[in-house]
Parts: sequence; structure tokens; C-alpha cells
Amino acid sequence: MNLFLKTFRLVGIENNYEFEFKKGLNFISGPTSTGKTTIFELIDYALGSKSHKAYIEVGQKCNAVELEIILAGTLYKIKRTLFQFNLPVLVEIFDHDSSTFVTYNTFNTDSTLNEKSLSTFLLSKLNLNNVKISNQSFSFRDLFRFSYLKQTVIDNEDILSEKNWPIFNKNKSTFEIIFNIYDELLGELKTNLVKENDELHEEIIRFQGIELFLKNSGIENFETVELKKKELTEKINQLNNLLKKKKEYVEGQTLNSSVRDLNNKVLEKKERKKSLLVERNNQEQYLKKLNTLQNQYQRDIEKIEATIMGVKEINQYDFIVCPNCLQPLSVHPNDSNCLVCGNTMDSLVENTLLLKKEKTTITKKKNQLEQHILQEVDKRNQIEISIKKVSEEISYDDSILESLTEQYINPFVEEISLINLKLGKSQEKLNELNDSLRFIKELNRLLLLLHNKEIEIANLKEQIEKQKSLNNDKKDVISSLSATFSEILSDFKFPKLENAYIDEKNYLPYVRGRKYNDLGSLGAVTLITMAYFLSILVESTSTLNNHLNLLMIDTPGKNLGLSSESEEFQDESIFNAIIKYFISLDEVYSEEIQLIVINNGYPDFLPKKNVILEFSNDGRSGLISDI
Repeated sequence: MNLFLKTFRLVGIENNYEFEFKKGLNFISGPTSTGKTTIFELIDYALGSKSHKAYIEVGQKCNAVELEIILAGTLYKIKRTLFQFNLPVLVEIFDHDSSTFVTYNTFNTDSTLNEKSLSTFLLSKLNLNNVKISNQSFSFRDLFRFSYLKQTVIDNEDILSEKNWPIFNKNKSTFEIIFNIYDELLGELKTNLVKENDELHEEIIRFQGIELFLKNSGIENFETVELKKKELTEKINQLNNLLKKKKEYVEGQTLNSSVRDLNNKVLEKKERKKSLLVERNNQEQYLKKLNTLQNQYQRDIEKIEATIMGVKEINQYDFIVCPNCLQPLSVHPNDSNCLVCGNTMDSLVENTLLLKKEKTTITKKKNQLEQHILQEVDKRNQIEISIKKVSEEISYDDSILESLTEQYINPFVEEISLINLKLGKSQEKLNELNDSLRFIKELNRLLLLLHNKEIEIANLKEQIEKQKSLNNDKKDVISSLSATFSEILSDFKFPKLENAYIDEKNYLPYVRGRKYNDLGSLGAVTLITMAYFLSILVESTSTLNNHLNLLMIDTPGKNLGLSSESEEFQDESIFNAIIKYFISLDEVYSEEIQLIVINNGYPDFLPKKNVILEFSNDGRSGLISDI
């Protein structure tokens, strides 16, 4: 199978929630609001959908979704942050030698057109990147559309977006790519092969560069460096233990004398000094804010003074032209008007009084602020005095302490210094070894990616050769697909089934001689839509195809049974027939496909091996409650 979902994981704040998928039929059951659909939607999100719903419970307990997938035979892990849709997606690849995931690359989801998109990465593993269809870029989302039957579209009366011609045309081309009846595909594959070989060449150059650096640096293999690191770490631990014993001995000698009390006092004073330094820094910051406010008050006062002064000064002149625009001024009607604009000056006195009042208010605030600043400056100065005093006390006590302990420390000074020197050199060597390990790990990672790229190119060459010899006839493909589609509807116990087929021109399903959305029943649309997607899945297993061999179906019982408005689809045996068909698929195609179904309950005859998750009716067991 081209894509296999292996592990779903919600990364929790306190703990994780995860479960494993299996090949063949996977059934997830439980009542409404237990998180079944959330699983599908977060799988979709991990595979590149633009966003997800605002899951309140998920947001309170989780921060990321991880999806382990096997894509074209290689195990990858996709990790995407929840609720932050524009953040890059981390992709890791499994290294079998170390049995761990290592970083492959990070990708974005905001575009499918560049090399750094998640879509390009996924398609490259399927040898379908850089394909153009209907004058648009082909994306992984176009392909995944045929593998995810959402609950919101299971009764969709516009399966391939026929009403939207550009999208419909793109969906038709994707259909053709799946069944290898897309005429331009061979040319696109050859173009991809050239591009993939160029990328392989660049990665080989990068690998050789790091390999040459390690060789010239005399760095040995990973195991040897790890062994040296272990030995050096043990040596450092031994030196630290020896140093600790020497210091403890010195302290033991000093603590037996009067030095102990003095040493404790020095420690207390040093803590006091630290506290005073923090207090002084805080006081400095506070004073800066006060000075900024004082300057603002001063600027406001100056602006008001300039305004008041300007009124008096400017009206002393008889302007011939406007001082602003230099246009001629007409003769003013009388002396009581403004000589510039000609407006009446009746309100001048009142406005001037208001300005003076505002100036008085700001001046008062400024004076009060200045008094407060003086008080705070004095407080800062007192702190400085305290710092100086405690520093002098510490210096004095240290000198006494040094003279009292000299008789105990002197014999060990040289020995302790020597140990510290050895520790420094050993730590330096350890840092060098850690750097070497990082280079070796990067080299191993690049070697893994190179091997992965070589596999891609080999698969691409094989696909090109098969494509050359492949001569799929469109009529034969549609005829076989129509037969499978009709058989599935028959197995579904579709009422009054006759003349069911897939149209050769629009690739849409017809039943009873009418297109599926003309039957007038949502129950009929639900059954036909499921049969359509399932027939594409089944037909893809028997031929060279580009389908993902994966199909996720959300709530196959929708619009059937008691929930159906149409009497002919209310028969519960129809839903049972659907489940029986799923079981039969698992029996025949368990190694070729992965069918994942979620529904509110299941019939008793469904084998327990196929039920991978079952949430309870009492609310105690569900996606969120288990985190």
C-alpha cells in the first residue's frame, strides 16, 4: 500500500494519548461527542489541511498531534502544533540502526507550490511531485480527497465538485492519475526523475563535505567517540569527587574553629548586598520613569506658553499675504478680527484663560513630581550608602576570615588548583567529543536521507518503465470500475438496484439510469457515495495505481435506518450489509488496503479484532477523558 497510518498520538501537557492502526479494517466505535470524528480531523490536519476546529478540551490538555505513517515503504513521523496553523510541520524519519526517529526536515502548509511544503514532501515519496493538472499544481490534498469520506460529505450531492468547473476538472484529472489514464503523466514522471537526480547529487556533495571534514579532523566512528566520551565523563566525575573531598576537609577543619560563625555572617551580608543591588536597580528604573514624566510636563508647559505668546505676537503685524500659503489677503473688516484669517477674536480672551489655567494645573503637577523625585533620589542615595557600608563590612570580614583559615587552606591550595586545571582540560576535551558526535549524527542522518532518496529514484525509474509498457484503456478501466461499483451496491442491499455504472465522461456514478444526485434521497446518496469511493479503492489494488490504498469513512450509518427520511432505506439490514462488506474486504485485501471506519456502534457480528477503539456510553472512556 502507498500510505499506511501506523500510530496516532496527541501530545499532552501532562501525558500523551495514542493508539495503533492495523492493516485492513479498523473500526472506531462510540457515542456522539466522545472524540471519534476529532481523530479523523486531526489526521487530516497532520496531513496538511489548513486548520482544525476549535476543540476546547483538546486545547486544554494537548499541544501537538503526531502521526506515524509508512509512506512508500519508509516509516516517518509527522508532528504538527495544534491551534497554531502557520507554524512549520516537523517530519522525522525512522533510523533502524539506532531504533529512533531522526529529523528529516520541516515543511510549511501554506502553499503546495514550493519545495518546502508538506504536500511536495508527501508527493515526492509517491513520485508525483511537480505534476501539473488542468493548468494547476497537483497537490497531496487532491489525492487525499479520494481517501477521506467525511461525515459532512458522505451524503454530498456534488461528489467531485461538478458545480465548480475548475475544481471539478482538477478532480477528474486526479481520478485519471489514480488509474493511470492521465496522458501527461509519463512526461511529468520523466521530469521528476531529472529533478530527483539533481537533488541526489546535491545531497551527495553535502554528505561528502561533512565526511571529509571528519576525516581531516581525525574524528573516528560513532562507537569510538561514544566510548571516549564515557571514559572522559567517568574521569571528570572522579576529579569532581576528589575536589569535593578536599573542599569538605578544608571546610571541616575551618568549621571546628571560630571561623564558622564569621563565615555564616559573611554569607548573610553577601545576600544582603545582592538584595540591595536589586533594590537599587529597581529604584534607578523608577527614577527614569519619573524623569520621563517630568520632561513631558515641561514640554506641555512650553507648548502652552508658545501658543499664548504666538497669539499676541502674530497679531501685531498687518499681513499682505498669508504667512502659510503666500496668497494675497483681503482687507480685514475691522481691528477686532484676526489679521491673518479674518475670523473674529471674541473668543481669544476666553481661550487664553483656558490655556493659562491648563498651564497652572500642569505646573502644579510638575512641582509635586519634582518633590517626589527628590524624595526618591534620597532613597536611592540611602541604598547606595547601605551597599557601600555592607561591602566594606564584607571586605573586612573576608580579610579576617582569610587570615584565620590560611593555616588550613595553604596545604591544599596547590592540590585544589591542580584538580581544577585537570577538570578544565577534561571538560574541554568532552566538549570537543560532543561536537564530534553532533557531526557524526548529522553524517548518519544524511546517509539515511541519501539512502531514502536513492530508493525514491529507483521506484521512480520502475514506475516510468511500467508506465511506458502500460497501455490502460480508459473504457476498460471505467468498465471494470462500473462492475465493481454495481457489485458493492448489490452487497449493500441497495433497494431496486439496476443499471449502476460510472460514466466515462464525467466519472460520476449513475443508478437506475439517473445520476446519483437525481435520485431524491439522502440515503441513496450516502450508499452510492460510499460505494463509489470503495470501488476506486478496490480497483486500485489490482492494477498499477496511484491511489493511497487508504480510505477513512466517517459514520457509514448516516441517513440509514431510523435516521433515514426515505422508507426504503430505513431497513436496518442495509447497515448490517455495509458492515458485512467491510468485513469481506478485510478478508480479501487485508494486506493491500487500510479501511478505517468510525460509527456510533456496530453489529454483534463484527469481529473484535477489527475494533481498535471503543469509547463508552458513560463518558468515562473517550478521546479527551483518556488524556
